[in-house]
Amino acid sequence: MAPFVSPAEATLIEVLGAGSQCVVARVEVAGRAHICKRLRPRFLRDARARRSLARERAVLGRVAHPAVPRLIGAGEDGHGPYVIQSEVQGLCLRDLVEGYRASRGPSGVPASLVERLARVAFTTLAALHELHDEGGALGLVHGDLGPDHLLVGPARPGQATRVGFVDFGQGRLREVPGEAGERGTLPFVAPEVARGEQSPDQAADVFALAATIAFAALGREPCVSEGASARLVEAAERGPDLSGLGASAGVSSRFVRCLRRALAFERAARLTSARAVLAALDGVD
Repeated sequence: MAPFVSPAEATLIEVLGAGSQCVVARVEVAGRAHICKRLRPRFLRDARARRSLARERAVLGRVAHPAVPRLIGAGEDGHGPYVIQSEVQGLCLRDLVEGYRASRGPSGVPASLVERLARVAFTTLAALHELHDEGGALGLVHGDLGPDHLLVGPARPGQATRVGFVDFGQGRLREVPGEAGERGTLPFVAPEVARGEQSPDQAADVFALAATIAFAALGREPCVSEGASARLVEAAERGPDLSGLGASAGVSSRFVRCLRRALAFERAARLTSARAVLAALDGVD
């Protein structure tokens, strides 16, 4: 990986890692630590990758919510485009699940934490989906919810677990459309999106978050296939594998029923809004 070069207005603190298209680093700007994303060198001439980073910039510049990074700055220099955003505190859900499996074995994340996390995550998603500005509903869609993009923060005294959502490269807004062919990360993809019949929308966000919560409850990804092609077929033709989600996972029967409804293969049979999921968790739907 090529050395990370900080923008002129920032000082490098540490490189955090690299995703499929971007390198992510913690930088200091005006005495405060933030996150800086740059395209990896081999994507500098990739128009789609550039548009994705520009879209993340546009989304973060419009969305004001503590669960979403704030846009601090953006631009382009001799090393390509970059976006600087505030740091949302928390551990990504994938690392949290792996940590519990390492310490507790197959039992993984405690059932009480999974159920609490589900409620907080869907409450937060509902608030994001309902954001408005002077022009009306923002129509925010994350487009790529999964265990790597859901951050779980420690509970503050007297408060529930906190969550954050990051990586809005496939995000959409009322005036910021997505691109053809986007679907998110397998296997956290609704069947109709996997088949290319439906672009990611708020209902697809709900499905993806439900699959992400299932990952925490099961301690494994909700699929049986290996490899991207096989996983795409499984997502498109069968949907999530929820075998083992029940008493053995320690979660309540109401929670299991709710998650199965949120992950129903047919969209018409599914809970398609975050508020509907919350109502089902409360048993009032």
